Amino acid sequence: MRKKLITPTLCLMVLSLIISNLILNSSPSIVLAASPGKAIPEITKLNIGLPVPSTSFLPAWAAEQMGFLKEEGITEVKVLAFRGDADVVQALAAGTVDLNIASLTGLVTTINSGQKFRGVWSGFNMAQFEWYGQPKFKSIAETKGGRYAVSKFGALTDMLTRYALRNAGLDPDKDVKILQLGGSPQIFAAMEAGQLEAAILSPPVNFMAAEKGYVKLMSQKEHIAPDWPTHIIYGKEDFLAKNPNTIKAFLRATAKAMEWIKAKPDEAAQLASKQLKFKLEYSRMAIDDMKYGWYPDGRLPGKGLKVFWEIAVEAGDVKEPWPTSRWLDETFLKTQDQWRK
Repeated sequence: MRKKLITPTLCLMVLSLIISNLILNSSPSIVLAASPGKAIPEITKLNIGLPVPSTSFLPAWAAEQMGFLKEEGITEVKVLAFRGDADVVQALAAGTVDLNIASLTGLVTTINSGQKFRGVWSGFNMAQFEWYGQPKFKSIAETKGGRYAVSKFGALTDMLTRYALRNAGLDPDKDVKILQLGGSPQIFAAMEAGQLEAAILSPPVNFMAAEKGYVKLMSQKEHIAPDWPTHIIYGKEDFLAKNPNTIKAFLRATAKAMEWIKAKPDEAAQLASKQLKFKLEYSRMAIDDMKYGWYPDGRLPGKGLKVFWEIAVEAGDVKEPWPTSRWLDETFLKTQDQWRK
């Protein structure tokens, strides 16, 4: 009789220990599956494409290096920087990367070419660019006959530079020579070497240019629009359709990274300095300058989006402003109250 009473008791104890062990040692995906509103990502490996290495992309590196993506069940991540929109678009088309964080300019050009790409998120809305010239110039109009540099033809830097030149009464194709040289560090190096008369620069390189005596000729924030669709998160339509939970996990991690940067700017500056090889003080200045434009909720910019389409029409890139539905799947934005927190 005693034996029959002990056996069930021991079984219950063993079962209790097994369940406790499973809970304590469960994988992130199991935890996510048990959490309300968080489904398991369809894939755990993700490659992210950036057109160039720049401080504005800091949330992508923070999401990877601070563990926010792993918390969401995405355990293998590569953040790959290229040499402009054209290169990162090619990488997405070829399957080298799964998602891009890149300009709306590049996305529109790609959709126009017939690629089945679609945006899912904004939230990188800083108007970050400034144009600097050699000390002898006081305005863009005075640079007629000179050399400019952009990251890549067809990129956002190219679109904005051509607009700035037209706005100053210059013909971008006749009155100046535009070179494609990569990111702001490469462009500024060429300017210091005397190979450029003026160029478009992003933080913190614009601060370095000012300190060295180069003249600010124009500011995107002051002269074009206070915000801008600087980066859009986008991918192939079939990838987005097959991996909605992965997209949500990535967007949650990106939002966490933005919140972390704003809450701990000194630590974020250290990460940026390590990643981009800038002095710590410059990285902190860059974060302070553009943190207003990082929106964890992925919102679209206001005035900047309207001006974007005005410039695109003026440049002949599109015949008329596109409805948002033509380039953005708004499902993730509209349902984020169900899955983002």
